[in-house]
Amino acid sequence: MKTFQSLINETLEAEDLEELEAAADLFQFGIEKGYYNRRQVDEFNNAYWSVKNRYLAYEIAEKVKANKLDLITIVSNAPAEIKENKNELLNYVNGRMKALKGKISGIK
Repeated sequence: MKTFQSLINETLEAEDLEELEAAADLFQFGIEKGYYNRRQVDEFNNAYWSVKNRYLAYEIAEKVKANKLDLITIVSNAPAEIKENKNELLNYVNGRMKALKGKISGIK
């Protein structure tokens, strides 16, 4: 079994969503075997969602013309169940972008 820190490092350096999900599966296996404590679970979840939100925002950026940092923020604040369906996430992002037009300078 990998050390916790090496698993976190690999999670943060994941090159795509498939690699990220593989790290999550490995972590889930470690949890089931009792290798990790609650603090480590929280730390892994933070790292996992940070990377996943970034990759989802990059995928959305191919379809929505907006600042990537704004997209990362919107995706990060989306409900988790929406993040599992790319069409729902795209609709959510488009809705948030329409709602924010005029309220934030720089969004057109």
